Amino acid sequence: MSVTYVEGEFVGKNCDEFHAFQGSGGRVIGGMNDKITIELNKLHKQGINPQVTQVDVIMDSSTMKVKWKVKIEPSKDGKAWVGFTSRGSGGDKSAFTRAVSKSTNQDFDSVKKKISEMINEPNMEMKAIKDLLYNFTKDGKVLGKCPTRQIFYVYTKPSKFPKN
Repeated sequence: MSVTYVEGEFVGKNCDEFHAFQGSGGRVIGGMNDKITIELNKLHKQGINPQVTQVDVIMDSSTMKVKWKVKIEPSKDGKAWVGFTSRGSGGDKSAFTRAVSKSTNQDFDSVKKKISEMINEPNMEMKAIKDLLYNFTKDGKVLGKCPTRQIFYVYTKPSKFPKN
């Protein structure tokens, strides 16, 4: 395996759903995490230690349509990065800081702790692979409708998916 791509698209009904790459309020909307996880697990079963290395997103708030594509390659560090998730916020100026705020449990350490507990993996590793800004400048100024900030993460599950 050299490179694998997984892609999808969805349409949100409002600014909250517009950044629901997996889902919102317990309801699957984009299904991104599920689709990527299936491919990562398949590759691991084939003896490959996979890792999502790139996330490309096209968002259009005039149609509320989101298209995404991820690139999966063999892990360069030899670890099996078989978990994928994202956290974010959208809708107004405060989304820029809410997306990574400790007070909303969206900061890196809170996200890692929650996932570690959820998958029962105390030795998991996690890293951010993309900090997506849509209709935001790099310093948080709003540029248009449904400003969104979404952080995409990969993580290991060493007890269930050890290095191949």
